[in-house]
Parts: sequence; C-alpha cells; structure tokens
Amino acid sequence: MSSRIESDLQWKKRKIWKPKSTPTLQQLCRAVIIKSTGLQRLRRARKDLPLPRNLIDFVTSGFSFHEFEEESLDLSRDMQVHCLYPSRSLLDDSKVLLKCVNVKSRNSMSVSRLLEIWTEINHKNIMRVLLWFKEQETVGIVLEPFPKSLYELVEDYRKTDVKVSEWLLWKIIHQVCDALLYLQRRQIVHAEIESKKLSLTNTGDVLLHNILIYTPSETEMNVCVDAEHSFYGIYVAPERIRGQRYSPKHDSWSLGCVAYELAYLEPAFPLRPRNNVFEALNNIVNGVPPPRLADADFYSPDIVNLIVSCLMPEPRLRPTIKDVFHFTKERLNSTRLRRR
Repeated sequence: MSSRIESDLQWKKRKIWKPKSTPTLQQLCRAVIIKSTGLQRLRRARKDLPLPRNLIDFVTSGFSFHEFEEESLDLSRDMQVHCLYPSRSLLDDSKVLLKCVNVKSRNSMSVSRLLEIWTEINHKNIMRVLLWFKEQETVGIVLEPFPKSLYELVEDYRKTDVKVSEWLLWKIIHQVCDALLYLQRRQIVHAEIESKKLSLTNTGDVLLHNILIYTPSETEMNVCVDAEHSFYGIYVAPERIRGQRYSPKHDSWSLGCVAYELAYLEPAFPLRPRNNVFEALNNIVNGVPPPRLADADFYSPDIVNLIVSCLMPEPRLRPTIKDVFHFTKERLNSTRLRRR
C-alpha cells in the first residue's frame, strides 16, 4: 500500500510539476498582475479590478500545475491518500494547498457540481477555494492552507494534561454553528463534522475544512482502509447508522461529539485498536451515553447539558443548530465578562 502511494506521488511530481517553456509577453503581464493582487484576493479582483472583462478572464484563468511548487513530500497519511500537497505559488510566493482529482476515473459531472457549489463559499469560518483549473485528466483545486486541527489540539492538551478553557470551548462551538447555519441556509451538506475536519487559527478562530479536500482521488479509491490510522472515533448519528437520510439534526449530533472531545480530551465514541466497532455502533444506536459524561467538574453544568442534549438518540429531542448558536452566544458573552 505504501509503495502504491509513493509511486503515485512520484508520478504526479514528474507529470504535474514539469517545467514549461519560456513564458510569452502576455503570460509575463498576467504574472505581474497576479503577483500584485495575490491569490488570496483573486476572486474579489474579478469584481473590483477596473479592467476589461476579457483581461480579467485572462488573469483569473489559464492556471496550470507548473505554476505551483510542492514544498514537501513528507506528507501525513491523510494527505497522501487525498492527494493533497502543501505547495507554494510561484506567481505570488503564497503558501497554498493543492488538491489533485483525476476526473478520468470519476464522474466528471459530480466533480464539476461540487466545484460549482464549494468554490462560491464565502464565510470566515469555512476554508475557501482560491481557484481551480483542469490540465489533461487532472483537476487542480487550490485552497487556502489550514492550521492545526482540533484533533491535534486535543492531542496536545491531553499530553500536557491541560484543559481547554471554557471560553475557548464556547467560542469554538459557536463558530462551528455559525458556519453550519451558513451552509444550511444554502442547503449545502457538509456531513464531515469531526475534530479532524476542523482547525483553529492563530487568532483562535475555527476553520471548517472545505469538503473538496475529501473528494475521492484516484489514490484514495485504490488504498485499503487502515482502521488504526483512518478512524479514531465515530461521529455519525444513530439514525444515519440505521440507514436513514441526512437531516440537519445529524449536524447537532456531530457537534455534540466535537464538544465532548474538547471537554474530555477524547472522542465521545472512540475506536481503539482491538475494539469491537460493532459494539461501538450498537451503543450509539441504543442511546448508551459516553462513559465520562457526568465527570466535568472543570466546566459549568451548561457544557454537560449542551452535550447531553446534542447526543439524544431521538433526533426530534436534539436542539437545532440555530438553538445551539444562540445558546453558545449567550454563554460566550457571559464567560467573556467573567474573564475581565
């Protein structure tokens, strides 16, 4: 399996990052405009730059893999499987993430539909797509880089035996709710709400990963699932395990799992080596609560009450994301006042 991933990476390095011929005058002019504008502001430049439409189209299109330089081949297993490369733009020297999707082995219509939806996302707590392009049979999706995930943050806190502050916990849950409400208003389903899919910026703000990161790549479809490295907890609501369709109350369940993980520094429904996955799924379906739920002396009772309400096995008994948004906003404000 590892040799399959390594050969895939080497293939992409040879094929995608192959230098091209000397640029034309038009290409040089385009490079100068992009460098002064920056990839981060390129989408807004479509509307704001006082330039003719055909010139704007020229500047914001025509990208190719040779304009990005891979920064490292020392990638995590998740990045290898998802064909996700930390890269540097050779046009403005900015750091980006480059996702590669082989559309020859997939339904190109489904990829186009996902691109259409997720490239228009514009929310401060959701990772943005800077641009995308197609070269031969490979689509390149350029995203803003994401910082350390909540999963890694929890790991760090557990190793140092430090608790997440109550104010930070309320802030994280509140911002996740804000992002989910934005998606729900647009009838967009993320369905990947878990600690590995959420990051925390240096300013303490949450960043929900763009779902395009997890669009299956050719490598992912050829790699066997490694339970020890791929799974660490179950975030799927009981009704989904029973085979029912997604509903917004599924987000409330996942949010409860994330809140539990932040409070107790372990997944609500963990999957450890030699654990019986069917037993864990059975506990979720039958409404067996996480074992440490009553042990939260470090936090106010509101934290435990929120987690309990979100992890109700019956969907109709769970709060909506809007309910949690307003509840956490009140608690965040009161906690902020106590900190002063």
